[in-house]
Amino acid sequence: MRVLELNNIKTDDNFIYYRRNYTASAKLQMLSNSMDIGIEFTIETGPLGDKIIYVDIDKSTDIDYPLIPVKSALKTFILTMDNEGKLPCA
Repeated sequence: MRVLELNNIKTDDNFIYYRRNYTASAKLQMLSNSMDIGIEFTIETGPLGDKIIYVDIDKSTDIDYPLIPVKSALKTFILTMDNEGKLPCA
């Protein structure tokens, strides 16, 4: 399982400066097929500059794969995109 890309990334308004909320569509490749799922994620910056990422997958999506590896792969992909400056600013 791997994350191919994130599409339709939109920021949600937030009044807490150290939290950024997003909604997006993630394209995942699982074994021989690929699927698009809706996700919401939050990037929270800690007091020492560390980043904590929370990922929620749309409940209506039926994923025939364990959720822990999916969320872990999404977090890694999101962190890479954020470090490269590819996420929209609020």
